[in-house]
Amino acid sequence: MSFRDFIAALPKVELNLQLTGALRMESLLLIANQNGIPAQVDDFSQWVELLNNPDPTRIDEIARVAGSWVMYPEDIALVVYDIGVALAKQNVRYAEVAVAPSDFIGSAKMNFDTFIDALNDGRDRSRRAWNVDLSWIFCIPRDNPRAGDDVARWASGSAGRMGNVVAIGLVGPEDAQPLGQFHRAFATAQKKELPTAASAGEGAGANEIREVIDELQPGRLVNAWRLAEDESLLNQVVEAGIPLVNSMTRALNTGQVEKAPDIPAARLYEANAQLVLSCDNPSLYHSSLVDEYVLAREECGLSPEILVQMARRSIELSLLDDERKTSMLRDFDFLANSPQARFLDQD
Repeated sequence: MSFRDFIAALPKVELNLQLTGALRMESLLLIANQNGIPAQVDDFSQWVELLNNPDPTRIDEIARVAGSWVMYPEDIALVVYDIGVALAKQNVRYAEVAVAPSDFIGSAKMNFDTFIDALNDGRDRSRRAWNVDLSWIFCIPRDNPRAGDDVARWASGSAGRMGNVVAIGLVGPEDAQPLGQFHRAFATAQKKELPTAASAGEGAGANEIREVIDELQPGRLVNAWRLAEDESLLNQVVEAGIPLVNSMTRALNTGQVEKAPDIPAARLYEANAQLVLSCDNPSLYHSSLVDEYVLAREECGLSPEILVQMARRSIELSLLDDERKTSMLRDFDFLANSPQARFLDQD
């Protein structure tokens, strides 16, 4: 059995899947045509080309533009269902999907209630058809700090909790706005015992990661590869037990590293960081969670044992309830300890 086949067979979780970076092209074009987008956008064909062949420096911009074509509740339900289909093909049984509600709410087409209902309509269809469960991380875009209080209120309120919102997050270009503008939203979530996550370090490196930790005290860091640049900060994160949910493909596409062997996955693992792998923007990167593990194995030299440990850790660090987490860990251990796993290094 190849390592790819083995890792694909394991039950997995995805802890940072960007909704607007996981839109299936066929559905997105169908939605765009139904919503009259080609007639409204002069350079529509150029945006379609960018979706097929993204400019790595414009990934977040491309994702947001594509997301703006998703305008109605039925559009949301369709793209969420598509995510479930794609995850099922990789035996990803649970995903925490990062979505910025301020990108969708506020028009005459959707308010918070219709938006959360649409998300969970797609989630319910995904569960029934493919046994893939989804939860939502409501994110604040860094260039829209005014959305922070709304996101914290929506996510921590009864409708959000009952609607499978499990955390709030901070996403987007790090130089867009000062971190202090997001302090109140994170403090509100933490006061209400709602988990928090923040993307940090892609622009200003370890200094930005330190500032995010000091200002927001997130429970999870996302795509913080550059933590490896600062040994004292890395030790601080390890001692605090802050999980790192990182995408190797994103690091390559955003220019954080020139080539895959430069990704400091081994460095973070050896320092005992709680590192797990994520795909982040699978449609835009033309990648998958399985591809992330294969890249870590073939290009970064991490052993099958280490990567199986990371896959298990991702289940442990997920925001699943204890009963579902225990059940999934039982299934994972059964396959991870199968006779086939003994021969992975011999492929």
